[in-house]
Amino acid sequence: MKSLIEITMYPGLEYSRFAHVGRKLLAIGLGVKATQAVLATVIVFTLGLASASAQTPSGSFFNGDSAQLGNSLRSITFFLAAVMIIAGIIFVAVGIITSGLRESLSTWKFITGAACFAFGGICAAVYAFSQGEAVPLDNQF
Repeated sequence: MKSLIEITMYPGLEYSRFAHVGRKLLAIGLGVKATQAVLATVIVFTLGLASASAQTPSGSFFNGDSAQLGNSLRSITFFLAAVMIIAGIIFVAVGIITSGLRESLSTWKFITGAACFAFGGICAAVYAFSQGEAVPLDNQF
């Protein structure tokens, strides 16, 4: 069975510069492809060792404060709710602006805006629950 480099050897191309450069590039490409797995393994081990060396020597991840994780999750849900509501406003505004264009897919922008509003509402409800508050649902019109 011939290798890929042997297949590119045609009679009469021994003296061609372009054929010689092409064979060299093909050999370099095959070498790079062969080293992908080794390079990926080295990167994974390097990053794994770097993250393991970043741990505290005492082993306590939150420095003795168990409320830090809950506070972090509360602030993440608050900011996620705000970002989703702002993204919903932006998507609806872009949908309104581009609704007159013939090639525009403004319907998908409206659907994406509605989905952002819905997910932002869910995040706001989770944030209200995490604060120990009841979610205000006004049913009087």
